[in-house]
Amino acid sequence: MFALVIYHILIHFSGKPKPNIRPKTQGEAFKLFITPDIVQLILTETNREADRKLTSKHEKRLQNDPNATRESWKPLTEVEFWAFLGLVIHAGVQKQADVPIRELFLDGRADPIYKATMSVNRFEEIKSFMRFDDRATREARKAEMGKLAPIKQLFDLFLKNLCMPYEPNKELTEDEQQFGFCGNCPVLQFNPSKPEKYGIKIFWICDAVNGYALNGKIYPGKENGVVSRDLGSKITKELAAPFYNTGRVLTMDNFFTSLPLVEFLAERKLTVVGTIRNNKADLPPEFKERRKRPLYSSAFAFRSKAMLVSYVAKSNKVVNLISSHHNSALVDSGTKFKPQVILYYNKTKIGVDLMNQKVARYTTARTTRRWPMAAVYNLVDIAGANADIIFEEVNPSGKLDHRRRFLKALALELTTPQMRARMAANARLPASIQNAMKEFGVEKDKVSSAANHLLAPQASVDVRIRCYRCTNDRKVQKLCQNCHSPVCNSHSRLVCEYCIEKADFS
Repeated sequence: MFALVIYHILIHFSGKPKPNIRPKTQGEAFKLFITPDIVQLILTETNREADRKLTSKHEKRLQNDPNATRESWKPLTEVEFWAFLGLVIHAGVQKQADVPIRELFLDGRADPIYKATMSVNRFEEIKSFMRFDDRATREARKAEMGKLAPIKQLFDLFLKNLCMPYEPNKELTEDEQQFGFCGNCPVLQFNPSKPEKYGIKIFWICDAVNGYALNGKIYPGKENGVVSRDLGSKITKELAAPFYNTGRVLTMDNFFTSLPLVEFLAERKLTVVGTIRNNKADLPPEFKERRKRPLYSSAFAFRSKAMLVSYVAKSNKVVNLISSHHNSALVDSGTKFKPQVILYYNKTKIGVDLMNQKVARYTTARTTRRWPMAAVYNLVDIAGANADIIFEEVNPSGKLDHRRRFLKALALELTTPQMRARMAANARLPASIQNAMKEFGVEKDKVSSAANHLLAPQASVDVRIRCYRCTNDRKVQKLCQNCHSPVCNSHSRLVCEYCIEKADFS
């Protein structure tokens, strides 16, 4: 019944960015994942939603006041969008994601990057109106996309970008992530064992070495009130499809693992190492026995495409694993005589946990009542974690805190263009904002040398002199700032200092 079959697959595993991926800045690495198609989708739907809401609000006002004016909306631009992301990333890396927005912008002791980038009102407007799908067609799309219609298009675009710049290691991990959200949500899950008991669950496959996110699926919950049978197997087949015929090893826990799934993936040259529940029908009765087996003892069973390992880790506790990657009954020579399969599982099961740890440490997630917005905050966190892995491989810093440094530099790179655009659009910004911009190297353009003397104190003479343009005997004391000729008010023009600074005298 059991036989030993050994097969080898030769393939190159790098765990590094692909050869054509060489980002020079943190922003270039981050934009490998938040690509122009995603940005354009958000800009289009955000501006559409703002126009819809303001129009609806105006129509209600007209019922009470026929002369009511419509509030204006300045369309969201790409520069502003990146600046918005830069600010939420900066708040995350500074552990300020839960600090009220107005405190970040208006407190005199707050970080100057916020007030230097945009006004607090504009930030709140963008956050309020930001959308990721067309609300008018959402109900029609739910027939195809289900509960995930508000976020499905953006999420699919994001998933396509994950594997493109990176060649993963041989070892992969499959597990679930649950990011926190508490509110009205059709896909909300409750799990008391998670740090965030209420949240949205996403199944991920990540690189087991560094936690690089490779493929994911949002769990929609029950469909039409019916729980899907064999859910773990279905999810695994969907997520693992891009890695068929690559010879990689997928580590998973007992939610996903079953003998039919392991053999199915083995036929597609994707081996599996995973724990298996003791109530599975595939297990021999001897593997389920707990009381009569010696402590630290192991039992092995073999099939053509998989092997079973049963290990007594504690008194009356048996751990069962299945592997299509191993084919021998090797055990460790240490004091607990752990099988080689268990040692390998313990080493490679942490991929998704690594990703979760990075996301939780510097999260951009702000309080919101809209679950699609919470999902996008999570995607921004994952994009930042993946981008840091790629950037550190291409531009190694050797710093233990390179992720924190990466996110801080990324936030500044994303917000600086908006600071420059804001300065160019309004030369009369308050001094406090201009001073905040100076801390990031954004200042007014230097006044040309030809205009320097125009900003000097008004030239004048003690004795009144005839205006050089008047035909009558009009006497003046003021002189032209440029040629120092006497000139009267009729033959001169008043120009403010701001206009002089912006004038081109070259």
